[in-house]
Amino acid sequence: MSSKSMTEVWIGAASPLLSYTPTPVKDPKNRWQQTQDGSNQYTGQDAFAIELANFYFTKVAFFFTSQNNNQMQLNLDGSIQNADSNSEKSLTAPFGSHTIKIQGEGGGTLNFQGIEVETQVVESFKNLTLDDASKEITYSGFKSTSSMSSDVAAIQQGSFHEKTVSYTSSGGSTAAFSFQGSAIYLFGMTGPGFGCFQVSIDSKVVGTFNASTTMETYDTLLYFTTYLDQSRAHQVTITNQNDGMLFALDYLVYVAPDNQNTLPATASVPGATAVFPSQMSNSSQSDTGTGDSAGAVIGGILGTIAGLFLLWILWRYRQWKKGGGSGTFMAALCGGMRVKKEEKKEEKKFHLWPMVWSRPKYAT
Repeated sequence: MSSKSMTEVWIGAASPLLSYTPTPVKDPKNRWQQTQDGSNQYTGQDAFAIELANFYFTKVAFFFTSQNNNQMQLNLDGSIQNADSNSEKSLTAPFGSHTIKIQGEGGGTLNFQGIEVETQVVESFKNLTLDDASKEITYSGFKSTSSMSSDVAAIQQGSFHEKTVSYTSSGGSTAAFSFQGSAIYLFGMTGPGFGCFQVSIDSKVVGTFNASTTMETYDTLLYFTTYLDQSRAHQVTITNQNDGMLFALDYLVYVAPDNQNTLPATASVPGATAVFPSQMSNSSQSDTGTGDSAGAVIGGILGTIAGLFLLWILWRYRQWKKGGGSGTFMAALCGGMRVKKEEKKEEKKFHLWPMVWSRPKYAT
């Protein structure tokens, strides 16, 4: 990436990109609990930690509130520094892949909202959005439908981009697509009935992530990566890992150079898809790609009219030829049929034998 530009990525508390200690589901006494506002709350007695592993960034900030003034620590790639229990912790590092962790002692109440990460993408970039219903995405074992038509109660009650969602509960089911750009965001749903999913880029597994949370969440960042080669196409495959556990894809966003001309037919440009949840929610409601859809409809109508006109020309020409027509092509379209010349009828004669044609040699 020779030309670079900085962007901010918001990773909410429910994102599978984050891992928690103690494990939220397996330890009922010391557990993380999802709250209505989307944050994660911890009230256990044991030590806790929140980790973001192998993520490209130059700056990271943790957002939380704590009722106790417990001593906390920031752990960047194994380097630990002490920090107090203020509502925000941030640090910077040279751009690269880092593992960052915030950890502390239990005994109080911690409400964690999420992490803001500053990272690099291509210079003069644009965000392009593909809805889950796009023909650019190939599914195997998925069901694509509107939320209201789903047979899963949690999906019926949810709000989704373009009001559609693609989901599966079969292990091994896949969703695959290709894009050309430097970064990719995947958005979807988490909840109690959700399991693990695996992400592969260019046939290489980049990670397995857990979408299980104690409450349903929507429009959640399921996966993000950057520092990809924007000059070539990349193939992404998402695989549901657990049979009987849900995985739901809502939409995806990829970052492409601003001068890129080849775009998927269903792509639209949202306002702010990669920043904070409130901004992402507004862009999902307001940017529905109606301009591109209208263009596709008009193009289809014009193409149909052109096809019918061509068929009419061929039919007219055939009829003209069958009628004995000749001359220019415009005569075939505008002129009438050439009337056949009436065959000249042979004049009726009274046929005489040759001997009658000669005059008699004698008078009668």
